[in-house]
Amino acid sequence: MNRKLTKCFLINACITAMANPCVHAQNGSGYFNQAQNLFKEKNYYEASVIFDKYLATEKHSRPRSTPFAIEKKVKGKTNVDPHQEAVYDLAESYRLINDYQKAEKYYKESIGFSEKAYPEARYWYAVTLRANQKYAEALVQINAFLEKHTEMDELLIKADRELENLKFIQLQSERVNDKFALNEMKGKDPASGYALAQRNGDTVVFTSVMQDKSNNGGGTEYMNTLFESKDSDNPLLGAEQMDIPTGKGVHDGMASFSHDGKFMFFTRWTKKNNQTISYIYTSHLNEKGWTEPVRAPEPLNMEGSNSAQPCLTTDGKYVIFSSDRAGGAGGYDLWAASLDSNHEVLQVQNLGNVINTSGDEEAPYFHDKSRTLVFSSNGHVGMGGFDIFYAKGNFGMSDWEKPVNAGAPLNSSKDDLYYISTDEDDIWNTGWISSDRSSECCLALFEVKENNSLYLNGTVVDCKTQLPLKNVLLTVTDLRHRDRFLGKYKVDTSGRYKIELHNSAHFRINVTRPDYEPSGMDYNLQIHQGTDSLMNEPICMKSVKYEKEIEKLLKSLERSSHVGNFAYKKAVLSDSAHDNLDSLAIILKKNPQMIIQVEGYTDGIGGIKYNLKLARRRVDACIRYLVKQGVSKDQLKGKSMGKCCPIAPETMDGMDNPAGREINRRVEYKVLKQ
Repeated sequence: MNRKLTKCFLINACITAMANPCVHAQNGSGYFNQAQNLFKEKNYYEASVIFDKYLATEKHSRPRSTPFAIEKKVKGKTNVDPHQEAVYDLAESYRLINDYQKAEKYYKESIGFSEKAYPEARYWYAVTLRANQKYAEALVQINAFLEKHTEMDELLIKADRELENLKFIQLQSERVNDKFALNEMKGKDPASGYALAQRNGDTVVFTSVMQDKSNNGGGTEYMNTLFESKDSDNPLLGAEQMDIPTGKGVHDGMASFSHDGKFMFFTRWTKKNNQTISYIYTSHLNEKGWTEPVRAPEPLNMEGSNSAQPCLTTDGKYVIFSSDRAGGAGGYDLWAASLDSNHEVLQVQNLGNVINTSGDEEAPYFHDKSRTLVFSSNGHVGMGGFDIFYAKGNFGMSDWEKPVNAGAPLNSSKDDLYYISTDEDDIWNTGWISSDRSSECCLALFEVKENNSLYLNGTVVDCKTQLPLKNVLLTVTDLRHRDRFLGKYKVDTSGRYKIELHNSAHFRINVTRPDYEPSGMDYNLQIHQGTDSLMNEPICMKSVKYEKEIEKLLKSLERSSHVGNFAYKKAVLSDSAHDNLDSLAIILKKNPQMIIQVEGYTDGIGGIKYNLKLARRRVDACIRYLVKQGVSKDQLKGKSMGKCCPIAPETMDGMDNPAGREINRRVEYKVLKQ
């Protein structure tokens, strides 16, 4: 099955084979037969290992001296040369596990074989050259192929499209591809991911390939699993595996969520006899967690076909998905299912031949504000593999404009999929994409940012006198993500400031100065690609005098003060903690020179490392909340104390004391600098 969903399984097969190589000492003919059997069974990684063994052994023997070299005959080939067969099948194996670097070497040798025996060799050689960014050489090879191959068949159609792809790449290389900047995300555990989706707020969910540690004694298995993260800068950091009921050998991935984040469509698939079988499942979030997944009924799933990669529109009226069911244009098509208020399917329709091709269309995403469908395709003219395309249209009318290739650098000569925007207004301003451009096999997450610069100029003045103020500190934060700090600036001696922002259309400027009330202004602007400038209205500040109550409060803060307590194993702020932090935020904003240390504690249950990590999460929750209220990050320090310092006994008369443990699960703060 030639689709992107199966790439995960090819990766798994590679890793599993490396962990459990089935290579035994044997002669050349044994290697050849074993490799061919593996190849026929679609175990391409293992086949490549054995073909390599055979070719290495063959160097010390005469390939046509083996009996099977004479006896073996294949349609279109006479007395098949095992060396040529091994070279070509090795090239095919490497291509089918997306290792184009190694595939290129063996396809290059294959084009010297009989064209009648290996009619596709030169075509695939051109494809691997293009995938390896050797565009000029690829163009030579595809033209050479088209000169000799005149039969009107599927191979000719693919070769014509490859020629169009190379022409498109040439056009892309002739223009300045600086519209976007891409930044690859790397983590530790998980190390990588793909198919990111937004759940609610800053929470995102993505798919990652992880080792199945429950497989005792049965070899190493790697499964696709959904992870959740609240880190908007790098989702791979601090991500946790979603607790979704699953089964042995079941892969989960490619999810989409309702607006409130409590209903999920996702893909669940298994592999049987080297064939991927995928369906769309649903699950609900309740007080106990995610419910047992349920396979969506027909017509969202159809027996005998695959359905995958659901995308739920923001308004909840449609779910778009990819399927190879009957009635499409060929390969995998994009379909849209209309939904009722309970997310039950009313009707399914194909998005039509303007969107779909005889190739594969996958990874749909719909940007509600701009009414733009984004998807990946290997059937439209592009840069090779899967490319990102977009088109405006209407689901109800099934009326779509001709898709446009997003071009470089969003697209590459490899596979580029799963684009989503993180900007409600501008689809291309910020977003995420999955691509294997930096890998031989695996998709990775890339942060996408449009290259734009906004320069803001203005002054800060006294509200009463309208005279410019100096010694003013400006802090810029994201309006839609209050804990996202965008920059800190100071006015000059004339009260003027100049701020440079990128990819930020909705922001707040907070201003602080001793003896003045904090002030600020909100901005909601339109993003323009390139450079733009804006002259702001003056921001005015009111003079204040500190009262004796404030001075007393500041002195009381010099000793440790209580913020709040936490539930067992949780880092969620209570209502009382919110109230205490609100009061603290007022003081900190009025005293920008003050620095406090937030200290997190746990009860005595659990290991040291676990409790230090839990305490850190509680500290981070407090700091994030203070920053949301406008407190500068520079005023906040965090320290994880763990279970080091209980203030209440956790056992009494040899019995567990839950009340004491609850008291110990706390966060405190103290002033470091006033």
